[in-house]
Amino acid sequence: MAQSYFQAFDPKLQEAGQPVPPLGSLIAAAVLRDRGFDVAFFDAMLASCEAECGALMDRVRPAALVIFEDNFNYLSKMCLGRMRQAAARMIGMARDREVVVVVAGSDASDDPAFYLRAGASAVARGEGEITVAEWLETRSVVPGIVTLQEDGSLNHAPARPPIREVDSLPSPAWELIDLPRYRNAWMARHGSFSLPLATSRGCPFHCNWCAKPIWGQRYNAMSPLRAAREVVALKAKGATHV
Repeated sequence: MAQSYFQAFDPKLQEAGQPVPPLGSLIAAAVLRDRGFDVAFFDAMLASCEAECGALMDRVRPAALVIFEDNFNYLSKMCLGRMRQAAARMIGMARDREVVVVVAGSDASDDPAFYLRAGASAVARGEGEITVAEWLETRSVVPGIVTLQEDGSLNHAPARPPIREVDSLPSPAWELIDLPRYRNAWMARHGSFSLPLATSRGCPFHCNWCAKPIWGQRYNAMSPLRAAREVVALKAKGATHV
């Protein structure tokens, strides 16, 4: 599993010195593990280039590459042209290794044709965790999936209803990434360590591109008890700011 937002390709984020772990991607990874998949994670945020993704695929030899963008981090929407290029290169690396690819995220939901024509087998449109898991289990058209037909047109399966019970989702699979590396970067630059937390899904506003392609104009929240538990878990991981 991977995401394609590289801090190395974003001069403004490099200058800020505030790398943000891919929260949404790690929740999706946890969903896949709960479904019985073995998951290795390529964390593009701290990688130097796309070749590191290819090196990881050579080590773990995956059956599929899931590129699942962090839908909670607005910074991952920046430098879009360069990050699209990175995603396309990662898709090409997977195809060279005969690894199938499924992509999920705001940009993929907004423009699935780009990713499908780059070589992805499927795009999960909208909220992607369950859609991606079901597609990997069946390799068939399931609700929320977009595929490319032989004539070049897109086949849109019916939309998947949003996840209303946010508490039903697992906590992020933090252990799949190098948290000490994030902590060291934050402490060296700022003297504090921040980790992301999202206690809701969706957005009450009406922007056409960001949360809207994923959640529409819906807004669902965690229970207060679950949110408190997530805060406690982040503090236990050394976060001084959430």
